[in-house]
Amino acid sequence: MPRPQSRPAPVAAGAPGHAPAAAPGAPGHAAPHGTPGQPATPHQRPGHTPAGAPASAGDAAAHGTPGQPATPHQTPGHAPATHGSAGDAAGVADPAAKTATAATLPRPAPTRPDPYLPGQAVSPAAGTGAGWAGVPRSAPPVSPAPGGGPTGPGRPRRGLWIALGAGLAVVGVLAATVLWLTRDRYPALEFRTLGVVATPKAGAERAAAVFTSVLGDRAYLAHQLADDRLEVVAVDAGSGDELWRKATPVGAQRWAGIRALPGGVAVLADASGDSTPRDLLVLDAGSGDQRWRLAVHGDDDLHYTRDTVVWVDRTGDRLVGLRMRDGHETWRRDSPRDEYGSNRTRVVRVGTPEAWGGVGFVTGAPTAPWLGTGGRLVQVGADRSVRLIDMDSGEVLRSRPNVADVDDLVVAHADRLYVTENERGYRLLGYDLASLGEPDVLYTAPDDGRRPQSLVACGEHRACLLEVPDGETARTEVVAATEGKGSRHWPAPEADGLVPVGEHLLARRDSPQYAVTLFDADGRAVLADRDGVAVRLDAGNVLLFAEPLSTAEDDRSLAGMAVGGKAPFEMGELKDVRSESCSWNASMIACGREQDFVLYRFAGDD
Repeated sequence: MPRPQSRPAPVAAGAPGHAPAAAPGAPGHAAPHGTPGQPATPHQRPGHTPAGAPASAGDAAAHGTPGQPATPHQTPGHAPATHGSAGDAAGVADPAAKTATAATLPRPAPTRPDPYLPGQAVSPAAGTGAGWAGVPRSAPPVSPAPGGGPTGPGRPRRGLWIALGAGLAVVGVLAATVLWLTRDRYPALEFRTLGVVATPKAGAERAAAVFTSVLGDRAYLAHQLADDRLEVVAVDAGSGDELWRKATPVGAQRWAGIRALPGGVAVLADASGDSTPRDLLVLDAGSGDQRWRLAVHGDDDLHYTRDTVVWVDRTGDRLVGLRMRDGHETWRRDSPRDEYGSNRTRVVRVGTPEAWGGVGFVTGAPTAPWLGTGGRLVQVGADRSVRLIDMDSGEVLRSRPNVADVDDLVVAHADRLYVTENERGYRLLGYDLASLGEPDVLYTAPDDGRRPQSLVACGEHRACLLEVPDGETARTEVVAATEGKGSRHWPAPEADGLVPVGEHLLARRDSPQYAVTLFDADGRAVLADRDGVAVRLDAGNVLLFAEPLSTAEDDRSLAGMAVGGKAPFEMGELKDVRSESCSWNASMIACGREQDFVLYRFAGDD
């Protein structure tokens, strides 16, 4: 989330991602009488499709009835039963093709579009086939020869036509499969000169703090009122049309920000200290009414699935699962303690390719971490244990002792857990999350003077980190280690952070000035030492700000670039914006200004 004007660091929070297009269709079986069949719908076997059956367009977002607000310090598990459904809560951070046979003719399953994200293609509805060239649409009736003998000369056998149609169907399925497997899942975006979509109004006076959050076709805009409440405005991201405007029922001296979630909007107050209570409010995305409210603390973290928010309650030394629709507690687990009674803990989300292939914050964290299958967390305990936890049920799926310290670099992605042992020298270890058995040693530092920082997953079974020798940041290198293939190194002077963009890598630095370099998978600089900061739009495209983000009103130059492109496309300037308040998806950006907000489009059609 963007931070208020008085606090310079933005809060990591969520927005939409960009997912791959649906799989292409494939022709169905030939009809029994030699007529080619109609194409199958995306979820049917070829040969069993009703004519003209429409394709699925994805699930719609459901909005429940707003519930009664809870008391400011409500204990989880005691939310009123009348509360309506809620989306995820906000917090501070974080085909294969089967072998085709004439009998089954399987086809590649289309990707189901996420109903909350823009730019996702849906397989078109099946149309009526016009037949293949050279194959008649139907054959005339044929009288059998006396005694059931063969048909007369020159009359094609029906079985031959069936076999020919089936063969053509197999060819079609295989061709569709090849296209699906070889397609560019994240093609270059069609960047364009910045165009103003709308300028929704804020308040009558200059707002002390402004925030934005974009998810799918919605943009949520918020500004602090004179009485310290936060007014939230929902607008259509494509047109800027106002959908609703609501002020929170409670105020806060400072607000941390807002976050768009599937079916909801989370509003979080700021806190002056780690143990200071602060309000988390979840509003209904359809109406803006408050669904539920909870008192959390300054150093607490929150992680989300579509149905559950996991509250890392550091004051209570526990993890708590809260139901999205009403904030009701569904599970809790105490944090592990070491032999001295310490309960320090670290909790990281297991990333998915879908989430990390979509839009990211400046930190690189995905704005829609719930994308993909299965919400899981890895908890590192004070006793050096790790445990893999299902976020919806609270079940401990696997655990292992003596893996990592709370302060070690730890990253979980897909089926792997990466850990750096940061002692004398260090080692980069890779664990299989399916078993948490003995780790693979992916890399060992050549001497004791080297230290790792900014560990990320940067490809399938591949981890990347920055290695600083003897504290000399001018000699910083990227280390990219792939299971079974060893490691590669290349220089990244003064870099202090990494952001994965597919198998490409953004290395950022803030000294002697803010700049970024984009490396390809082999370490070649695709974009070298460009001033400013960069964010991921999807696994194939980045958005480039020419200056660091700020709480002050100013102009900010913006550019876009495909990772396979030759040079950035210069879009123009965001005018008089508080750039730290900006949020974006793959085609538009929303920013706060002195007394209003502005929505710009930078890619795609109007």
